Amino acid sequence: MNLNPEFERQLILECSQARLVGAPVVLGAVFTLTYFLDDYRLGNITAQAALTLFMLITLLWGTRQSLDSIVEEYRDRTWDTQRLSALGPWQMTWGKLLGSTSMAWYCAGICLLVHALATDNPASLPLLFFYAIGTALLVQSAGLLLGLLAVQRGQLKTGSILILVLVGFVVFMPSLTDLTDTANYLPDDFRSSSWYRLTVNAQTLHQISLIFALFWCMMGNYRLLAQDLGLRNLPWAWLGFTLFLIIYLGGFIPSSSYSFSLAAFAVCSVLTYVGVIVERHEPMRVKRLLDYYRQANWLRVGEELPLSALSFALSLPFALFLSVQEQRFAWLDISLHAYPLAIALLVLRDCAIYLFFCYGKNPQRAFSLSLLSAALLYGILPGLFGAIGMTGVSAIFFPLWADSAFSALAFAALQCVLILRLLYQRWRKSV
Repeated sequence: MNLNPEFERQLILECSQARLVGAPVVLGAVFTLTYFLDDYRLGNITAQAALTLFMLITLLWGTRQSLDSIVEEYRDRTWDTQRLSALGPWQMTWGKLLGSTSMAWYCAGICLLVHALATDNPASLPLLFFYAIGTALLVQSAGLLLGLLAVQRGQLKTGSILILVLVGFVVFMPSLTDLTDTANYLPDDFRSSSWYRLTVNAQTLHQISLIFALFWCMMGNYRLLAQDLGLRNLPWAWLGFTLFLIIYLGGFIPSSSYSFSLAAFAVCSVLTYVGVIVERHEPMRVKRLLDYYRQANWLRVGEELPLSALSFALSLPFALFLSVQEQRFAWLDISLHAYPLAIALLVLRDCAIYLFFCYGKNPQRAFSLSLLSAALLYGILPGLFGAIGMTGVSAIFFPLWADSAFSALAFAALQCVLILRLLYQRWRKSV
């Protein structure tokens, strides 16, 4: 039987003989203690201890291992050697994900076995195993994804990333501890959900959502590793992810063309921000894109097209549709109007500001400088002029304060032209 070489390498690194023997001994000591506390039987204390240990092992230790599986490659300068191997991105993805966490799953399997023997509600075990294993795989896959994004940005210290892991642990832990009572803690009104006027069992919907979340997380790992391995790909995965989110989230809102378009516009706008943050931004990439465009080499244009540009292009039809609708609303009972085209231009402006800093001398500070710029443009400057009664000047910085859609569009377009001009000048100096 030929194993995945990356998976086999990770197994050798993680599963030493001392660990394989020592882990059951330590866990056995813990469960022996809970056995005594349960009056010399496998009872509720043992079951809860086993489930808690499972969560600690898989969500903390396992995620740390999946994160370090790629970060340590860069830190130890061995990634270039791996890139020269014949392994494809899919082999690399599941080899690193399952191989680096193999010892964690070895210990977690013991915990699940003890929980199955000690629980007083064996009927809930299939549901428990599905959610526990699925959630653990999702968080570990997200850890690998964060590691890939970190090394792309040159961040080899994992302290800040582990904070996100801890946040994920805090989020998922309460739901996992209540899994044994899933059928009981849901009130009758919440045992079914409406999705595109279809009545769907809430539990089934949660399970399907978990499977899709794991699928898209693995797809993200695959595409990032393919990019690191120098493989060219069209952005079909990003396009599919965008359309999936639009269709999936659109099913939970009131059924109307306006509300669906509003949700689609919001999804595309958010993914535009996500795309511009997670991608590498090299001035030469834009030059290659323009060269391929002049040559009418559309395949290469698609391969070089930034993900943020694709998401932004998808948002424009929805912005145009929303702009011609009669529905209008104000937020928070103040003069903050929703002008879709102006919002789309503000998204473009924000992305241009981020790229402007990325092409500077300190691209590592691009994100923090962009946040500072956003605070000035969205809050400090409009609030300052608004406080002294100059609301017209406030609208120049934050066009959504304008009293008409035309004024908002004009102010947003003016900002875009200015920022794009500065971005073009900096890009020309960089290539």
